Amino acid sequence: MKKIGLIAGVSFLAGAIFFALSFGFLQKSTGQKPILDTPVVQAEAAPVTGLETINFAPVVKKVKPAVVKVTSESMRENRFGDGFFDQFFNIPQRKERVPGIGSGFLISSDGYIITNNHVVANAIKVSITTLDDKEYKAKIIGTDPKTDLALLKIKADNLPYIELGDSNKIEVGEWVLAIGNPLGQDLTVTAGIISAKGRQLGLADYEDFLQTDAAINMGNSGGPLINMDGKVVGINSAILAPAGGNVGIGFAIPSSLARKVIDDLKNKGRVVRGYLGISINAISQKEAEDLDFPTGGVLVSKIEKGSASEKAGLQKWDMIVGVNGEPVKKADELSTRIAELNPGDKVVLDIYRKTAKMTITVIAGEAPESEVFKTRGEEDKTVDLGMILIDNSPSVAREYGLKTSQGIVVKQVERGSLAQQNGIRPQDVILEVNRRELRNVADFRNIIAGKKPGSMLMLYVNRDGDEGFVRFVLPE
Repeated sequence: MKKIGLIAGVSFLAGAIFFALSFGFLQKSTGQKPILDTPVVQAEAAPVTGLETINFAPVVKKVKPAVVKVTSESMRENRFGDGFFDQFFNIPQRKERVPGIGSGFLISSDGYIITNNHVVANAIKVSITTLDDKEYKAKIIGTDPKTDLALLKIKADNLPYIELGDSNKIEVGEWVLAIGNPLGQDLTVTAGIISAKGRQLGLADYEDFLQTDAAINMGNSGGPLINMDGKVVGINSAILAPAGGNVGIGFAIPSSLARKVIDDLKNKGRVVRGYLGISINAISQKEAEDLDFPTGGVLVSKIEKGSASEKAGLQKWDMIVGVNGEPVKKADELSTRIAELNPGDKVVLDIYRKTAKMTITVIAGEAPESEVFKTRGEEDKTVDLGMILIDNSPSVAREYGLKTSQGIVVKQVERGSLAQQNGIRPQDVILEVNRRELRNVADFRNIIAGKKPGSMLMLYVNRDGDEGFVRFVLPE
């Protein structure tokens, strides 16, 4: 897999006008380094090509008022030396405020805004500036790192907004416009075409990127990719930049993928995804032939016990070649298709079992949660607890060597985090919080959601078979 660097447009140092795009091959537009000596080159007149008859102005006039600037402020550790050096000499870590700027767009007249998750990740403050220079404090309704999307809300009414279009219908070669705040230049419009569809970059768990040659740079992240009907077909997110700058290869999250994520964040506060309970691997046509399959596709390598797939009769070594009548050849493609479903949806799988072709209908379950856990207290401040929690299950307990399959599992604890300071360790199993049993990560979220800063939580924890209490104090 190609090494992935930073995504287009999270942040740049306050007051910087330009940014150095020098962080490798594929990068997110974080814009944290200013270009100190950028030459200004006089543009020459372009030759007449016949394209001057295309007029984008009506579309731009229609949608531009709904595009906003997203300004965030996050905390970052200011480290001296490497982690081993710091730990060995017990050097305290200082935290500093880091400003950042990205883009976003209104999707409703009452102030809901779509942007990228990486634009507001770990933010303690988010502000929105509209085209008419009005500034609003934004509330983070929810984020989804697995697709790099976030939903914000401002308190206002009768705002201009843009409709989400159907990215499934857009074709390679169609004109699109990218609108955002690249390199510190407010609300800039660039034009190009859809260069390709279905790109996988390894930036997020679920990907189906649209590729475009419309210029995308640092600061464009979260801005809309607009079709000629004035509807959003993508959310600009990444660039492929061997030389550090725009080279005509940008990527946008398709609106078809974003629609369910945004609806779930708005209505449920989290994203609920379909789940089949299988492990899969894509194999080539040659590999399929070696296994006596007539075609390549996605090979089932493991069936989770008690899962929907096991109940439906799916087996290890089955080759999945279609989902609900649509062909599928890549493992990432299958994962994204299933994730877009809701628990309870029927999934018709076209499979090969050796040389026999058949269909199997599976009732999708709900994907277990795995997230960096955050809580919001008074004044809508986001506090990073510094731990990753996942739902426990018999299969998870076996994988991690746990003594119980109940509760929720602490998968990871960030060094120096609140979780570590409060005595939480990786592979701890949290069974109860304040006498309330935990069935899943959502239960933990619901318990602490209404807690005020400074509140005490008593966690009942299983640690390698021993059970006891861990006192956890939410920060003030």
